[in-house]
Amino acid sequence: KMTLKEKIGQLYQSAYFSDVVTGHERDTSQTLEGIRNGQVGSILSVHKEEVLYQLQKTAVEESRLGIPLLFCFDVIHGYKTAFPINLALSSTWDPDLIERVSKAVAYETSHAGLHLTFSPMVDIVRDPRWGRVMESNGEDPYLSSVLAKAYVRGYEQKDLSHPHAVAACVKHFAGYGFVEAGKEYNTVDISERVFRNIVLPPFQAAIDENVSMVMTAFNVLFDRPATASTFLLKDILRQEMAYQGITISDYTSTEEVINHKVAKDERDAAKQCFNAGLDHEMVSTTYKDHLEALVKTNEVSIKDIDRAAGRILALKKALGLFKNPYRNFYENSEQYMLQDDTKALALEASEKSMVLLKNDAVLPIMSTKKVGLVGPFIKNQDVIGEWNALAEKSDVISIKEAFDQGDYNTVYVDDDNLDRLSECDVVIMALGEAGNEAGEGNSKVDLHLPNHQQALFDRVRKVNANVVLIVFAGRPLIMTHYDDHASAILYSYQPGTMAGRAIYNLISGTSSPRGKLTMTFPRHQGQIPIYYNHYSTGRPLNPDKPNYRYNSRYRDCSDAPLYPFGFGLTYGEFTYADLILDKETLKDEDAVSVSVKVKNTGPMKATETVQCYIEALTYSVSRPVNELKAFKQITLEPAEEASVTFRLTLQDFRSYNVDMVYTAENQSYKVKVGSASNTTNSVILNVIDAIH
Repeated sequence: KMTLKEKIGQLYQSAYFSDVVTGHERDTSQTLEGIRNGQVGSILSVHKEEVLYQLQKTAVEESRLGIPLLFCFDVIHGYKTAFPINLALSSTWDPDLIERVSKAVAYETSHAGLHLTFSPMVDIVRDPRWGRVMESNGEDPYLSSVLAKAYVRGYEQKDLSHPHAVAACVKHFAGYGFVEAGKEYNTVDISERVFRNIVLPPFQAAIDENVSMVMTAFNVLFDRPATASTFLLKDILRQEMAYQGITISDYTSTEEVINHKVAKDERDAAKQCFNAGLDHEMVSTTYKDHLEALVKTNEVSIKDIDRAAGRILALKKALGLFKNPYRNFYENSEQYMLQDDTKALALEASEKSMVLLKNDAVLPIMSTKKVGLVGPFIKNQDVIGEWNALAEKSDVISIKEAFDQGDYNTVYVDDDNLDRLSECDVVIMALGEAGNEAGEGNSKVDLHLPNHQQALFDRVRKVNANVVLIVFAGRPLIMTHYDDHASAILYSYQPGTMAGRAIYNLISGTSSPRGKLTMTFPRHQGQIPIYYNHYSTGRPLNPDKPNYRYNSRYRDCSDAPLYPFGFGLTYGEFTYADLILDKETLKDEDAVSVSVKVKNTGPMKATETVQCYIEALTYSVSRPVNELKAFKQITLEPAEEASVTFRLTLQDFRSYNVDMVYTAENQSYKVKVGSASNTTNSVILNVIDAIH
């Protein structure tokens, strides 16, 4: 029944506001007229319920066919209740928690009348200068794949018609996390082997969970803009990865292919992007303005238009919008926001996401101790981070508020009254970067805390050297000075609504820290990019000869990171012993059982994330010195011991070899198990793969 114009209309996502990022201002009358004419398929970033209702009413009651609109919004780590930023959430290493968080986020989002969130972001990241690392799952493809599935399950709940579900959009396809110099929207130049081994797995994981939408990346990859890449969108995504859902551009990335110098004008951009396999255009109007003419000149196929429009209509049907286009519209949706159980989950997520980087036996702090509170982030509620949707700073529990309600005898001092800290047993100092210093468009070359904050830290420790440092940040910062001088460091990232309460619980020992880093922390920003799963060099550093000149090292800085991937302390002490394989050789469809004994030798109950890595001792191409393949979390009482077992198959040892065959080859591997990626606890396994 649809005209060509109406079909093309389904391929257009309109911004219904004037404050847009890259132009394209359209007044409300233009958007409404487009909706009446059936020339708008979805709406971006509208959240006011009365406006959503009016837009949907216009589409359903005033357009010729009454096709409902799809309402999309960037709900990244919470809608009204702010959960920790995604990089922090990944530090929980807890897919069950991620799924529960996503389900809670979907609950608030769906009851605001919205249908789709542009999440999860699964770009693998290695450069903390890039502001968007805060949205990511970190630097490891295996962990990101596990968490990608959890996000999609939580959002979509395996039934998009469920009243509490929202559709998910995985992004950014592909390679965006490798932007050169950590600079936003910059070019990407990686090998196909890195692309297949590192970049693609989390996207495949999301597709395996039936994610509804895939968003393209802003960057060039293999010399083509991702938004206009037939190789990415057809050869890889549709054919190899068997993706059946919708593809959507990022914000105006269709017309930006002109700036990439591969299209001469918007008509050419529309032709290239659509024929490459891009279904839905966000905000820019190259499809709306040019696809009809391109069909008439046989430069674009009407069958492809039908397929693209059909995918969008199918999603609307799956969401139940044809049956009830006004689903989850209420006179007052506030009743569904900031509910007690949602805030309790946000508290749990905040506690589990924070990473204890250092502890010189000062934490937890006994309630009998006198505690000083100092620093610009003690009272500051700006700890939500970017992509905060409708979460408000006024709802955030600050550190001072949490301690005011707690059991400690506390002394709060400002910067001009530091002498009072000398009477305290311990000082809690909160420093960090503001919430808007990370996120999209916030690349930075200087990853130190501001000079005035370091100066304050140095002044404080001269008054009282027993300083527990709390750090709020959206990325790994350079913590070397503080690691040298603080008694303890709790890296809190940007933890959201329940920030202060979570910190109080961890400081007091009500909860034990358990977070593990998912990005390597450099000791100097000159080491960037630094990541755990790097290749070996032909002249690796010899630790017995640290000053030997002719090997891979810095002459003015340690080669090692300050904190490695997977690192994080607890209030327990975990020892590893008796790492055993149940066979010496793995082949065919068999599996190898990897077991290790883990004991808590510390004074407190704690949770440990036991991590299993492999290392190819030889292979036809260079492979990473470490590859995460499994992890498990265990909670042990003091002096309690448990046996942890992992099951690895041939698939866990496979990679793309010199002939681009996905195989483990017939090689020997180290299997390593420990508390972080720098573990040396290993055994040797021989692997025989018939595919080689």
